Amino acid sequence: MTEKEMEAAFPSTNVQRENQKIVRKAMNLFMLLFLVVIFLLGGGAAVLYRMDMRSYIQELMSLEVHSLDLQVAAIDNALTSVVGDVLFLAEENELILHLDSGDPALVRDMRREYERLAKNRPAYDQIRFLDATGMERVRVNNRDGILRPAPDAELQDKGNRYYFRNCFALDERAIYLSPLDLNVENGQVEEPPRPMMRIGTPVFDSAGNKRGIVLINYAAADMLQRILQAGIVADGTSMLLNEDGYWLLGPDETKEWGFMYLDKGDATFARNFPDEWLKMRDAEQGQFRTGNGLFTFRTIRPHEDLERFGRTLNAKLATAGEGGAPPYHWVLLSRIRPEILNDYTRALLIKLFLGGGALFMAVALGAWNLALAVSRRRLYQAQLFAMAMYDALTGLPNRKLFFDRLGGGIESARRYGRRLALLYVDLDGFKQVNDTMGHQTGDELLVQVGKALRRTVRKSDTVARLGGDEFAIILSEVGSVEEAVKVGEKIVDELCRPFELRTATAKVGASVGVAVFPDHASQADTLVRGADKAMYRSKSKGRGTCTVAEAVSA
Repeated sequence: MTEKEMEAAFPSTNVQRENQKIVRKAMNLFMLLFLVVIFLLGGGAAVLYRMDMRSYIQELMSLEVHSLDLQVAAIDNALTSVVGDVLFLAEENELILHLDSGDPALVRDMRREYERLAKNRPAYDQIRFLDATGMERVRVNNRDGILRPAPDAELQDKGNRYYFRNCFALDERAIYLSPLDLNVENGQVEEPPRPMMRIGTPVFDSAGNKRGIVLINYAAADMLQRILQAGIVADGTSMLLNEDGYWLLGPDETKEWGFMYLDKGDATFARNFPDEWLKMRDAEQGQFRTGNGLFTFRTIRPHEDLERFGRTLNAKLATAGEGGAPPYHWVLLSRIRPEILNDYTRALLIKLFLGGGALFMAVALGAWNLALAVSRRRLYQAQLFAMAMYDALTGLPNRKLFFDRLGGGIESARRYGRRLALLYVDLDGFKQVNDTMGHQTGDELLVQVGKALRRTVRKSDTVARLGGDEFAIILSEVGSVEEAVKVGEKIVDELCRPFELRTATAKVGASVGVAVFPDHASQADTLVRGADKAMYRSKSKGRGTCTVAEAVSA
């Protein structure tokens, strides 16, 4: 049909009308599809946004609670350590004998004992024994790492000081715990400020007569630092408040200890966050959100927490103030600023707006639910695995994980025709360090040894602590027995170097036994026995040596 015939059969008005109808239907379908897509995108984005924010907030809150648990444990560990030392000093043999006999030579022995304790406790500003009149009979000062026993001429009468009267009034083994405040010298707050607590207990002679008190001035900056260190696992800002809402530890050092200064009387958390303070003031613990952020808090009552260290705790007298005020408390607090929450919200919205189509949103929704469940499960499994498989002190694999990796390593070496080496390492002279420098120094030394061993081997190798001062190393792949021996000799050299610790320099050595699969044994248990025996041969040679195992039958 020609063009003229088409125009005759279909007038122009009819053609235009049909074209318009097609366009309208296409537009209607397009709008319907567009609305469906927008609905799916918007609905999917809204659902994902709500789920993501809910999960983020829940995990944030959970982590804040966990962080607070660690900080509470840090406070408890710090205070109970001091209380344990106070109770030990109150029952010290030299003290009881002196109270019974009056022998002045025993006072010198007490002073030496106090010096030894202060040397291992840098946070003990003073250790004192005061007699029943409040007169100092022994005082060891420990300021900035400098030990200085006070001569008799400098000993002072503290009979009129509140801490002596309150402590002396307690029953046997009861604990006196002063408030946490700043040290005051000659009526002025010492500069730089020194947070201080006085912890003591009455002392009795063998006949049961109360004869004085022992008192430790605890430099509480140690405890505050422990709180900060424990709080780094979470995003919140750690704070410690007294019962009046003053900062003992806060985000702004210039606002701390306001109750100690005339010009800082209004520098309080209660003034800056009045609504939040009302919620926390009458509750033991809790967690809530306001326009000022996420707040997680716990009330700390140190008197009640330490009560188990004495048969009784006289709450009326175990305070720093006059008039029989009730025991004080602290509020341990973590705050996540709203900016942190808002930053995450903005980032999430940008991510959602950059998303794809309806299929992507549907898949993303399912994937999010699955990822959230898997992530939580993996987190719990990782926590349980770490507790079961790693040494709590050094962070190295423990005996169980060591044998698991050894068995797997041997199977892999057998399958691919490789050599695997096992090194048994036992420290020489560790017991002497532990006995002379104390268990805390010994523990620090073990941590440093673990780090040294990890530096000595490859990342693919395993360094494990089997117990005590005994370590084992799995070299996952070695070319020869001689190569494994070189590693063992390198370890001997590394561990013979002095270790600089917090309180001393320690020097130990190492005896190493080397066994190689399959040269010396083809099974895990025989390989272990071979390395162990080789290690003991190293010790019998005079220590500080590396010895190769003898081949044994499978």
